[in-house]
Amino acid sequence: MEIIEKISSKEFQSALKHFIGSEQYHRHRLPNGMQLLITDGCSYVREKGEAYWLFDLILSWQLKLRKHRFQVWKLEKQNDNTWFAECTDGNNIFIVGQEIGCCDFPLDKIEIWVIDGVAILPTEY
Repeated sequence: MEIIEKISSKEFQSALKHFIGSEQYHRHRLPNGMQLLITDGCSYVREKGEAYWLFDLILSWQLKLRKHRFQVWKLEKQNDNTWFAECTDGNNIFIVGQEIGCCDFPLDKIEIWVIDGVAILPTEY
């Protein structure tokens, strides 16, 4: 059995700084067939941050948010150790939010942009 070693917050944050563009898109799919294209940086977040659930959450809102071609998703740890994911329109106008009971994401916060159906890290823009 393979033992998966969890990446430290410092290593994870440091690695994210290196994503400044993407060489390819990856598909993130839900069982119902919905899919979201994600960049190399988002694929790293999904894999190394064990955050498949985060992209499931973002994708699950896309039918309702289809008219918003630019979305800023922020995941942030709250003072009570719960988490909150919110989506704004890029001008800090709130669109939707969702509480998350608990997770073991390696950072206290992260921002992901969705532009025309592609999830990217801000540094990849």
